[in-house]
Formats: sequence, structure tokens, C-alpha cells
Amino acid sequence: MFDLECCIGFLTNVQARKLSEAFNNRLLAKGITRVQWIALYYLDKHESLSQMELADKLNIKPSTVVRLMDRMERDELVQRVQNPKDRRSYNVIFTDKGKSFWDTIKDEGEIMSRDFTRDISEEDLNTFKKVLEKMVENIN
Repeated sequence: MFDLECCIGFLTNVQARKLSEAFNNRLLAKGITRVQWIALYYLDKHESLSQMELADKLNIKPSTVVRLMDRMERDELVQRVQNPKDRRSYNVIFTDKGKSFWDTIKDEGEIMSRDFTRDISEEDLNTFKKVLEKMVENIN
């Protein structure tokens, strides 16, 4: 008989939420949310992204990105500038304040990753990643 509590999809989802919540709580103490941190990560990596590109990278709806950018723009972390290639869209870039703030919190991802993977061998982590990739491949 099927047991939800033993279902790998269910277990993965529950544990991923716990990890996300732990990272979010750590970041809240620094004055930012996990989703905002991820948005800043991608801006740092790409310098400028359209709101649609950011929505895709964050795996959230474009309307959610608009609200997220509203908040981050209000906090002077980012600004929206008209896309020179498409006047109907906007690109998101760091403000000076946002870049400075990012420089103080960017290491939090590495710290959290080390905390999450403490006492887990590199071999086990690689196996875990391969299994997750295979599971996703199986549903596609």
C-alpha cells in the first residue's frame, strides 16, 4: 500500500522547504529574504536582467517578480531601467547601495551550503545530485 510519508517526492519537498526556511531565517536577521538574496545573486552574476529573465531564474511568475522588484526598488537595492532593445520591457540592475549591501551578504549562500552539507562526503553529495537529476529526467 502507498505510504505518503515514504514517498521520495513528498520527502524531498518537505526537506527542501525546511532547508529554504532555515536559509530564509538566517537572511531575515540580515535584513533580506531568501528570494531577494537569490535575485541579487543573479544580478551579480549577470549585471543586468530583464524582469522576465529574473522570473525564469527565480522560477516564479512575472507578476511576482514585479512585486519583488517594487520592494527591492523601494529599499534602493535595485533599479529598473528601460531595455534599450525593447522599450516595452525593463532591465533590473544594482544600485550603489544594493551592490554594497550584496557585498556584505553574498557569502551567506556558501556558509549555508557548508552548514547543510556538513559531515556528508563529496561522493554522497554527487550521488544525491545524480539521483535528483535522474528523477527529474524520469518525469520529462
